[in-house]
Amino acid sequence: MPDPDGRESSANTATGPPGGVAFGVLGPLRIAAGGTELELTSPRSRIFTALLVLNPGRQVTLSAFADALWGEELPQNPRRAVQLCAVRVRAQLDRIGAGDLVVTCPDGYRLDVPPEATDIGALADLLREADAAAAGGDAERELAAVAAALELWRGEPLADVPSEALQREAAPGLRERHLQLLERRIEILLHGGGTAELVDELVDLTARHPLREGLSGQLMQALHHCGRRGEALEVYHRFRRRLSDEFGVEPSESIRELHAAILAGRQDDDHGGEPLRLPVPRQLPASAAAFSGRKRELAELDELLTVMHGSSGPVVGVVTGTAGVGKTTLAVHWARRVADEFVDGQLFADLRGYHPGQALPPDRVQARFLRTLGVRAEDLPTEPDELTALFRSTIDGRRLLIVLDNANSADQVRPLLPSGPGCLTVVTSRDALLSLIATDGASRVDLDLFDMAEARELLARRLGAERLAVEPQAADDLIAASARLPLALAIAAARAVIDRSASLSALAGQLREGLDAFGTDSDLTDVRAVFSWSYRALSPGAARMLRLLGLHPGPHLSASAAASLGGLPVPEAGTLLCELTQANLVTEPVPGRFALHDLMREYAVELVSADESEDDRDRAVRRLLDHYLHNGYAAVTVIDPMLTGEAPQDVLPGVCLEEIADHDAAMNWIASEQDALLSIMDWASDAGFDRQAWQLVWVLVPFFGLQSNTAQLLRCMDAALKAGERLGEPLMQARAHRGLGNAYFRAARNEEADRHFALALALYRDTGDLVGEAHVAMGLSAFREQQGRHPEALEHALRALELHERLGDPGSHANALNSVACCYIQVGQHELALDHARRALAAFRTMKAPNAESAALDTIGDAHQGLRQFPEAIDSYQEAVRQARLAGNHFYIARSLDNLGDAYHAAGDRTAARDAWHQAGTILDELQHPAAARVRDKLAQAGE
Repeated sequence: MPDPDGRESSANTATGPPGGVAFGVLGPLRIAAGGTELELTSPRSRIFTALLVLNPGRQVTLSAFADALWGEELPQNPRRAVQLCAVRVRAQLDRIGAGDLVVTCPDGYRLDVPPEATDIGALADLLREADAAAAGGDAERELAAVAAALELWRGEPLADVPSEALQREAAPGLRERHLQLLERRIEILLHGGGTAELVDELVDLTARHPLREGLSGQLMQALHHCGRRGEALEVYHRFRRRLSDEFGVEPSESIRELHAAILAGRQDDDHGGEPLRLPVPRQLPASAAAFSGRKRELAELDELLTVMHGSSGPVVGVVTGTAGVGKTTLAVHWARRVADEFVDGQLFADLRGYHPGQALPPDRVQARFLRTLGVRAEDLPTEPDELTALFRSTIDGRRLLIVLDNANSADQVRPLLPSGPGCLTVVTSRDALLSLIATDGASRVDLDLFDMAEARELLARRLGAERLAVEPQAADDLIAASARLPLALAIAAARAVIDRSASLSALAGQLREGLDAFGTDSDLTDVRAVFSWSYRALSPGAARMLRLLGLHPGPHLSASAAASLGGLPVPEAGTLLCELTQANLVTEPVPGRFALHDLMREYAVELVSADESEDDRDRAVRRLLDHYLHNGYAAVTVIDPMLTGEAPQDVLPGVCLEEIADHDAAMNWIASEQDALLSIMDWASDAGFDRQAWQLVWVLVPFFGLQSNTAQLLRCMDAALKAGERLGEPLMQARAHRGLGNAYFRAARNEEADRHFALALALYRDTGDLVGEAHVAMGLSAFREQQGRHPEALEHALRALELHERLGDPGSHANALNSVACCYIQVGQHELALDHARRALAAFRTMKAPNAESAALDTIGDAHQGLRQFPEAIDSYQEAVRQARLAGNHFYIARSLDNLGDAYHAAGDRTAARDAWHQAGTILDELQHPAAARVRDKLAQAGE
């Protein structure tokens, strides 16, 4: 019989039109068939259809429709009004051939589709699949099902369905289900170890849901896993404060246990089912491929582990023995064997105690370790005592293995020792370090020459037992000729591996003849003959390369640096380095970088002095200097042309000029070469190449400045000052004092900053250098602004502007204009600020300098903000962000986004403000910048 709407009731379940119809409410209402989207323009039609979609295949009563459609304000005849809605919806569904899917029931209507035709039904199916996968321990399949379920969401559920009842009763449950799925996906990824990529997402989620404990706990885990323990603890304290302030309650026991685990720096997989996996540094070099013997010494090192387990303090072992006896090989092999005992990681440093250049000072090692453990460069103190205190505080409570290789004294080691239990430190040294043993309770492991059994075992591993069995006496002769010194024996074995056609007897005879030729008594006595024997077997090109490597003062070098040293093409240099590496005369501690053992370096120095003419040595050294100067200058020019120093002279023939295509390549080049650059800078100063040392400073300063590495900035500026003093160049001295002033004020050491700025200003004025005076004025302006002395800052900025106007340098003049504009804003002169910033922007645009344009646009935005001209401020900040993106300056992007959020908020657009602040906070978190906390506070105050 006909139903009240004039339709025949259907007794069978409809399957829909050919191709099927899809319905969705996980976002705006969606109706689609065969690629056609049907839009219901009537609000009541959307409410009626949404209620059907929420209950696929089930009857929805007339009273439920009435409540959803009208709430308490019912029409005069609710039943008839609902029927009219059904008629309208069917008519609109008929446009895609789906009107029959709305079926009349005795007391309402039913959407006659299988559940999977709706996103609600598909969601239920995927959740069942995820649960089944979890029960079977199949994390990959569970993750795939959860990810597919999350993809069903197209936005806020029921976003365009204006029903108070549905928004009150249905939408919150759907939002909660979405959050539960997000937490489930993140939990699976945390269990799988994928954390770094989750941090940004979790920062955003916790900002939007600050009271959701599960997300805060997951963010704590992800940060802790990434080595950002301090930030993880900050997340907990922020969550706890908000919970206490708003509800007067404490966090659950689960998250409190997680907080305690992170505070102690330990790994804990049992805190409410949430995994805690702290990412750990793994700095140990590769173990020797043919390690042999040393059973007694390994047992003594094992004893240190036993002591550590029962100790209330740190444990230290000192491996001592002569040069070339295998101290590093033993320490690294043992450390790798027990690495799993140290859940918070392993740290390694070559202290270069017997390197002919400068030994590595403890503060540089501390800074390196701290950066590895997640401390930002700008948070590193410059005072040694403060740095030591921070280092010990950071590693306190962690279970770390620290290997300090090649130490020359107890004083070099002591600041690097932990102060609490759970850590074990192994030190290698040619000296016994008796004061470390007496004062710090270190255990001593003496390493002697191989005994015959150990030496035979090494040869058997390298040459094969069969080859030794054929000529057992010759093998013993090789051992005797190598004096049972592991380094010498390894080189002899390498020679035997390379020359497989030669008998061991012949090789032993050659080596014995070489040994008889030496009668001196030094560290090299035991190995010089082996070095000489292996050296004579090299190709002429490889032999020359080995000699020239003795001229390189750094700890390691790249193939391209070796090419410049030898005046060779890079492929040829790479081939020669490969030959030297196969002969065990050169090591490759990390791929692409090559180094010499200290004894081999001494031997190479002897060779280059004896076999290369003074002119050839001089040319090689100058090519090496040119390599670092020209490539470094090219890298700095890409990073920021306005930060470069004095350009080097024309490059010498034979120098390898590397391709440095973009900002990332430039930063990577200097990062990989920084140790070599610092060594070259120190060596150039000592060798009388003061001008080159000065130029190298300005290669390093921009890099360390971007890293906010104040300690290295001060070291470089001090080297620049000494070079200027030795050269008797007042302007060099003035620039170095100016650089020291800038570095000290960034380190908040105001007295030193004032002193160096004053010295720089006096030198510039004595020499009549207005350019230098103007730069000092700019530095003083920034310094006074940081101190809150805004009128003085403006005075210095105006002086800089006056000087730059007279000098006519467009870039410096534009910088001064922007600096003056910033100062005018601080003293409330916003119209004047706007005028100066616009002039700066015009100049920067002429120079096509997007980084500087971004800075000027940001200043213009600040001025508009001060004038309460919010639309203009918003436009300026948006353009500042765009220019900063072009320049790749992430901090400038975040700064302008932060300011953009302020402008939106002041203009009353809180949604846009929160979005801008979210973006700014995400970038600042990536940069580990302290401003991130201020942005998070804004989000919290905005109700996120």
